[in-house]
Amino acid sequence: MILGILIIAVGAVAFGIVRRARMPSFQRTAVEQLARDTFLREVSGAGVVEATQERSLTFEGSGTVAEILVNEGDRVERGTLLARQDTSSLERELASSQANLQSAQADLQRILAQQQADRLDARNSTVSAEGTLANTQTEVRDAGDTLATTRELNTIGAASRDELDAAEEAQAQAQRRLNQAQLSLDSAREREAAFDQLAAAQRASGEASVASLQTTIANHAQRIAEADMVALFAGTVTTIDFKVGERVEPLSQDAIRLVDTSSLRVTADFTENRAVDLVVGQAATIIPDANQRQRFDGVVERIGATARQTEGAAQVEVVFRFADSARDAVDQGLIKPGFNVDVRVVVNRLEDVTLIPLQAISEADGETWLYQILEVEPGQGTVERVTIEILDQNNTEAAVASSSLDEGSLIALLNLDELESGQDVQYDPVAGEATDAL
Repeated sequence: MILGILIIAVGAVAFGIVRRARMPSFQRTAVEQLARDTFLREVSGAGVVEATQERSLTFEGSGTVAEILVNEGDRVERGTLLARQDTSSLERELASSQANLQSAQADLQRILAQQQADRLDARNSTVSAEGTLANTQTEVRDAGDTLATTRELNTIGAASRDELDAAEEAQAQAQRRLNQAQLSLDSAREREAAFDQLAAAQRASGEASVASLQTTIANHAQRIAEADMVALFAGTVTTIDFKVGERVEPLSQDAIRLVDTSSLRVTADFTENRAVDLVVGQAATIIPDANQRQRFDGVVERIGATARQTEGAAQVEVVFRFADSARDAVDQGLIKPGFNVDVRVVVNRLEDVTLIPLQAISEADGETWLYQILEVEPGQGTVERVTIEILDQNNTEAAVASSSLDEGSLIALLNLDELESGQDVQYDPVAGEATDAL
């Protein structure tokens, strides 16, 4: 009895072994159906929102703050008066300098008028001396002619010795008068020349006084103008670092910070392998860290000409401007200067291509392939190796070109190293197949 039972048990085991040996061997895998769709590859970088115009405005001179005409958060237009220093002492100095200028100008006019009269007198003296010299020259010639005639007459006894002596004395007197006239003319000319030099010096001195006072007045006026702090562009007052009554120094930290919040941009860093795909004018998506559900359209405006090393990686600075479609969001303050953002740029877009998950792709010896599953029945099929050409790929999928792949084809995702063409595989049916089989 026992022997019979043993024989039956051994036979059952042997039958099971033979049966399993005759059953086909199935490799387990997972599958996915291929689809054709639009392929996108994008690169991203971290950035910060900045105002295209922002500046800390300071007073250009020392002084005490007299007025602050704005509050933090106020929106101002270009040229708006923001704050003013006390200028009362400067205004007094300006008034005094203006009065001194009027006096100096009047003195200069008097000097010029007097010089004109004095110059006419000097000229007249010179002209009179020239006339006197000409007359005495005539007298000398006439006296010389008379002396010559008298000598001839004396020689023939027609004129006495007394007449000759008188003629000689007359000629000597005429010569003395001529010499004196020449001296007078030389003196008049020297006085006229000296007058011109003195007049020029007096005029230069008066004009210098006037110019000096004009410069002083201009400096006072400029200093008074600099006491007014005005907005250099339209923007929002973000901080005020001083109070009324405080003394401030030029170019100090005491400032009013003005930011043009209506004109924003993003400066973002992209690693070198991502930056190479960027081109000025590309569309971008700007996502603020403060609310990652928000999306703002942007445009690549400028790409850094050089890269910088940051913690061993080369980073390229890229500047983005907000597109017109983001104008309302910027105006409403949904995005503000200083916000951290993520910037994404689609650098390649391929329409109607076959999309393959990256985990389905194998590569070796310069060849790229995947394993297509030729389904025999739901959950079972045969492996076929298919060579593919990758057009482009992103972090999750690749766009491929292959004439043997159809939309809806099944491809293997798991245990790829264990697969080969002609091999039988088992897998979980894809959604919808079990229902169709029923």
